[in-house]
Parts: sequence; C-alpha cells; structure tokens
Amino acid sequence: MIDLFSYEFYLALAPWFVFAGLSVIGVLLMKLAKKRRGIAIAFAVFVQMFSPDPFVEKTIAMVVSEKRAIKKQQEEDNGGKGTTKKRLQKLE
Repeated sequence: MIDLFSYEFYLALAPWFVFAGLSVIGVLLMKLAKKRRGIAIAFAVFVQMFSPDPFVEKTIAMVVSEKRAIKKQQEEDNGGKGTTKKRLQKLE
C-alpha cells in the first residue's frame, strides 16, 4: 500500500501540483483580465516573462537591426544633430 505521508509520494506528485497551481492562477488571472484592462496587461507581461523564447538569437539580431535603422533615420531627419533643435521649437 502507498504511504501517503512519505516524501517519495509527494516528490512524484510535485510536477502535477505545480501544474495544477499554475492552471488555477492562470484561470483566475484570465477572469480578472476580462474585467480590467490593467490586469490583462499584467497577465501578458507575466506570461511573457516566464515563457521561453525559442528564437533568442534571431530576436536579438532583429532588435539590433531595428535600432540601427531607427538611429540612421533619426540622424537623417535631424541632419546628424541631436533632438535639441526640436525641443527648442516646442518651447517657443
């Protein structure tokens, strides 16, 4: 007979307890997300933080290339100068 108070019994069931706990938390967060937009954003951030990215190298390369393109376009728009000119125009 299985001893319900043994360490090995609970160790074998630990992954299922974690899965069940995370499922309950997910269901609660989704119910709260339907009522409020802020909680929906928090849930999305929570999921994004803990879900693995299978294409990490590709994502990093894409972000770097986008930053270069944005920087190049800003330099072309500003004539190589900083954004100080735009700030001065807004203040006037």
